[in-house]
Amino acid sequence: MSRKLLAVDMDGTLFNDDKTISKENLAAISELLDAGHVFAFNTGRPNHALREILSVYDEFKRDDVYILGHQGIIGTRFDSDEALFGDYLNNDDAREVISEVLLKGFTCVTFDVEHIYTFNDNWFIESYKKLSGEQLVYLDSVDDLKDKKITKLIAIDYDHPENLQAFKDEHEKVYGNRFESFFSHYAFLEYIKKGTGKGDGVKKLAKLKGISMDDVITVGDERNDISMIEAAGTGVAVANAREELKSVADFVTENDNNHGAIAEVIHKFVIK
Repeated sequence: MSRKLLAVDMDGTLFNDDKTISKENLAAISELLDAGHVFAFNTGRPNHALREILSVYDEFKRDDVYILGHQGIIGTRFDSDEALFGDYLNNDDAREVISEVLLKGFTCVTFDVEHIYTFNDNWFIESYKKLSGEQLVYLDSVDDLKDKKITKLIAIDYDHPENLQAFKDEHEKVYGNRFESFFSHYAFLEYIKKGTGKGDGVKKLAKLKGISMDDVITVGDERNDISMIEAAGTGVAVANAREELKSVADFVTENDNNHGAIAEVIHKFVIK
């Protein structure tokens, strides 16, 4: 049997709604690794933050476990901060978008490899911190980001998410040749470097490990997972996924994220 690479999204896919991983999924992932396959978290979360969250699970502290963080942009081993590959936004371009996002009245969070920054202090930020479990650094000016290696940014509007869609549509001609933009949550509009994303990240890891894309399986639930679903030999949507993702997936699980969807995928496509 050929060596497989399984890359999975976290929130709404591997994580239960309470942000834990079920014993069923953990056992299946251990079985996959014991059989010599490769496992990767393909996530919008920063690598260091995800590693800290998952430090309670000994199952991941072994070879052939990787993190594709910041929407697949930064690739590391699970046990290391050393980047195997990474793509960053042009700093001037990033600050241009951030300034426009703030001018339009949206809340903004911005990422580099080590930190998450914001210019806002409101309930949107408090809700983001609760959802992500991550700490933020507060800045006074967009110029404070000058010379930082920015990986991505998020515009947030819980009250009127339709305004985010209008912003995306309005600025597509201006930013479309420099950025990929997508929704990772109904209220989160993200911008990353053009030509990068979760699909690009899984391709880079597969090449690094000498695994054909035909032997890559990806699993997700949100619109930002579409690129990795389309890139893989087998792209899977969990039962609770958005319809946009299900429409491009090769397979939709019977189980949702709270009932062992990843174990179902492993036993169907990897450990048969």
